[in-house]
Amino acid sequence: MIGYARREFQLMLLRRMADLRPDLVDRAFPELGATRREYLAAHTRWQRMLRSRTAPQGLQLLRAVLGPADSARLISVGDAEVTAHLWRLGGLWPDLAWEAITGHEGFVLRGQLVRAGDAETDPIEPWRSVIGDVLAAHPDAEQVDPQTAAHWRVETPDVTYRFVHGLLQTVTPS
Repeated sequence: MIGYARREFQLMLLRRMADLRPDLVDRAFPELGATRREYLAAHTRWQRMLRSRTAPQGLQLLRAVLGPADSARLISVGDAEVTAHLWRLGGLWPDLAWEAITGHEGFVLRGQLVRAGDAETDPIEPWRSVIGDVLAAHPDAEQVDPQTAAHWRVETPDVTYRFVHGLLQTVTPS
């Protein structure tokens, strides 16, 4: 989509993150050289593209916005095969990538930030860690879908980790 690329995609991701961490979001969009108006406009434009009858959908929309995936690999899920597509975003999260899990005909089943490559994060910190980092540190943790778009939770007996787009936002005692 003309004028919408990896920078704008990161700005769009910030909008849901503001639900839990407005303080970090207020510091983040200037790091991308954006104003508050541009940050909000990126989210609005993304929502329009998602609902448009003429814009590409699913994987094709991601390719139009982010370009070709940096990598793709097949994953077996039960009897089905899905594809994990990765795009390095740079900018705010240089060690992370956007992962889109796609099914039949490029339908996006899930999209979230993940650790790019073999980089590790230690200690687990908001805005540095992703779901996979927390699950690696706590293999017996329980994943919980909070039924809120783009949000996720991981719970241990002692701590609740809250994520938006796969990126850790808050750590609170259980």
